[in-house]
Amino acid sequence: MKIFSFPVFIFLACWTQSLAQDLESSPESQALLDEQAADIFRALVPAVKKASAGTVEVRVWRKRVSYGTIVGPETVLTKWSEVSRDLRSLSCRTGAGEWLPAVVSGVYPDADLAVIKVAGLEVDPVIFAGEKDLRPGSFLCLARPDGEAAGMGVVSVMPRSLRSSDRAFLGVAMDLEFKGPGVLVRRVELGTGAERSGLMASDIILEVTGKKVNGSFELSALLQRLEPGQKVKIRYARGEEEREIEVELGGRPRAPRIPYSRMEQMNNMGGHRYNEVRDGFSRVVQSDMQIAPEDCGAPVVDLEGRVVGVAIARAGRIKTFIIPSSAIEQTLALEPAPPEAQLGKAGRIPLPEVRGPEVDPFEAMRRRLEEMRRLMEEIEEGGE
Repeated sequence: MKIFSFPVFIFLACWTQSLAQDLESSPESQALLDEQAADIFRALVPAVKKASAGTVEVRVWRKRVSYGTIVGPETVLTKWSEVSRDLRSLSCRTGAGEWLPAVVSGVYPDADLAVIKVAGLEVDPVIFAGEKDLRPGSFLCLARPDGEAAGMGVVSVMPRSLRSSDRAFLGVAMDLEFKGPGVLVRRVELGTGAERSGLMASDIILEVTGKKVNGSFELSALLQRLEPGQKVKIRYARGEEEREIEVELGGRPRAPRIPYSRMEQMNNMGGHRYNEVRDGFSRVVQSDMQIAPEDCGAPVVDLEGRVVGVAIARAGRIKTFIIPSSAIEQTLALEPAPPEAQLGKAGRIPLPEVRGPEVDPFEAMRRRLEEMRRLMEEIEEGGE
C-alpha cells in the first residue's frame, strides 16, 4: 500500500524544482519555502516511521558522530571513519532515549562501515527491501531515531562504482570546443585500448555501441555505464572516410591527488561540510539529498517506507552517496576485519581522487565549464 498519494508526490516534485529555480529568493519567498519544507517533512513521517524504529544515534563522548542502522540482535551498522576517532567512549542512544554502551566488533574498510555490538539493545533490525525499483528522480528520505526525516531528495545517479579501477577508460582526450557532430579526439593516451585499436588524434568518434555521441558529456555518460574489459564497437570519421573498430576498454588509471588541506579549503568554501571519507566505494547510489556529515549510517527509504540503502557520505553541496540494500546485504555476508588492524591504517579508505593538471593546463577548466553548461541546459528544459 502506498503511503503517499499522487498529488503529494507532485507537490514534492514542484517544491524541489522551486528550490532549484529560486536561488536568489526574497525573505518572503524564503519564509514560504521554509513553511513548505516543514509541511513536507511532516508528510514524510509515515514513510520513515518503521525504519526509524531500527535506527540509533552513535556517540563518541556523548557527541553524536553518526547514526546507526540496526541489522541484527544487538548489532548496529554505522560509518567507520566517524566512530574510529575514539573507540573507548562509544555509546548508542535509541529513539526512546535509552543510552547503551557499544563496542566495535568488526570493520568493512572498503565500504567505510563498522559493525557495533550494543549489549541490551532490544530493537528489531530493519528489513532491507532492495533498490530494484529506484529510478533517476525517485524520491528518498533519511530516517532518524525520533521518527522524523533527517533529509530528503531524489536519485540523481543510479548504482555505480566510485573506484577508478572499476570505471571504463577509453584512453582519449576530447576537444571540448568541438561543436560536432561527434566527438573530436584531441589526444590518444599511450598503452590504452584506444591506441591499440588504432584511434588517432583528429579522428571524430560518431557512435559507441551503436549509439550516436555528440559531445564530451554524452560520451562520458555512455562510458560510465560500461565496465573495464568490455569490448565495444566504435564508429569514427577520419577525414572523409568513416570506419568501425572494436576497442577493449581498460580501467581508469589512478589520478594524481592535490593535497588534502587544499581539498578541505575548496570544499569548505561556501560553508558546506562534507565527510572526510567520501570516495572509493564499490557501489553507491547518488542523491541530491542534503544531509549533515554526522547523519551518515542511517537507513534511507523510498516513499513507500522500504529501506533501499544506508547513507554513507555527504560528498558535495548536492551530492550524498548511499550504499544500496543489495550491497549492504552482500557486505554483511562477509567476515569483517578486526577494528584494531584498521586503526593502524587510521581507519580510512583512500581520499577522493582529484585530477592534477595535464599537458594542457586549461583542459580541466574547459571540462568543468562544459559540464556546467550542460547542467544548466537540462535544468532549463526541466531535466534532472
